Amino acid sequence: VIAPFFVMPTVSALVWKNMFMDPINGILAHIWKFFGAAPVEWLTQASMQSIVLIVSWQWLPFATLILLTSVQSLDREQLEAAEMDGAPWTSRFWYLILPHLGRAITIVLLIQTIFLLSIFAEIFVTTGGAFGTKTLTANIVAIFLMRAVGKNLD
Repeated sequence: VIAPFFVMPTVSALVWKNMFMDPINGILAHIWKFFGAAPVEWLTQASMQSIVLIVSWQWLPFATLILLTSVQSLDREQLEAAEMDGAPWTSRFWYLILPHLGRAITIVLLIQTIFLLSIFAEIFVTTGGAFGTKTLTANIVAIFLMRAVGKNLD
């Protein structure tokens, strides 16, 4: 479940680019052809969505692990007491579970934001940083932020 988190960003981007998003031999292209639709050129027609999908696949297990740990640390007696008092599941979620997840959600958002400042590898490997793609602006911002925080790209 957590394996995508340990895959290097470059390897992850290459696997997604060649195995899934290739408009001729990719798995997604074969699925589209099976249903009678024309394959989508993901990295040219929906480049930003492709980058979001790749990054989400890579970092979702980490966020899930943190949030799952937080949910499991919730005292079950509180949930049982709320259930016995007749609270519907929506109230239990909004007034018990979600406030308990507050710190974990903050940690996940903070770590994800820090990670997103160094997303250069996924953008460069999948789109080549080519002009005319919708990810060019995100690529320029990623390079600027990496240099601004002191990393050297040489």
